[in-house]
Amino acid sequence: MLSNAARFLMVSAAASLVALGSAPAEAADACVDLSDTAFDLIGDSTPVASGAVFLTAVQKAAFGYTNTDIAVLWGSTSPNSSQYFDNFFVAQPHFEEITDIASVDEGDVLILDGTMTYSGHTAIVTGPATPAPSGLGPSITGTLQWALPIADSTSSKHGCSASYPDSRCVGGVFTAGEGTAFMRIYTDASGVPVGHTWSVSAASISNYFPISGTVPNAGAARPFKIGRLAPCPPL
Repeated sequence: MLSNAARFLMVSAAASLVALGSAPAEAADACVDLSDTAFDLIGDSTPVASGAVFLTAVQKAAFGYTNTDIAVLWGSTSPNSSQYFDNFFVAQPHFEEITDIASVDEGDVLILDGTMTYSGHTAIVTGPATPAPSGLGPSITGTLQWALPIADSTSSKHGCSASYPDSRCVGGVFTAGEGTAFMRIYTDASGVPVGHTWSVSAASISNYFPISGTVPNAGAARPFKIGRLAPCPPL
């Protein structure tokens, strides 16, 4: 059976990739079925509208859940990212927050909460975070940068970098929908997430979004958290 790292490379349509190397052992309690099924749905070209809808579709396919099951767990038959954020991280009956980037692994879920000006986003983590290239802007004082491999559905490309590709970007042309990509997570020195950028590509400070507070000339705060279903499956 192919590893998720190998499947990630097969899904990606970029012309070249930097070798990902061997991934560390999976976290013992990671819900790897979510990651495996995400690759399957991408390979089947299943039409999905958004990151939150993609997560719902993956749960249904991985665990055999019905709309009723989804509603019992997350408060709606088709939760948006804000609803997932609230149910995962506020109510927390079926979810464990991960606050150390070194502990993040395949099958985990990243959820950006909605704000007054942003609808939020949801992505399934497909592997551990790795250090991003040094000197890659924007540089935020006191932070470390990490490249996080994900699977999601989006209408906004996560960059078309050859080193950190978005599988929906082929020949420089992006096609909205399901795919694999990378997002960049910023942490403090101890590994606690403090912000993100949409891609692992050189960008201006305005493309950086802190989890809370303000950073001069950066984007407005966009709260996000990373977590793991616990138990898995939750029903």
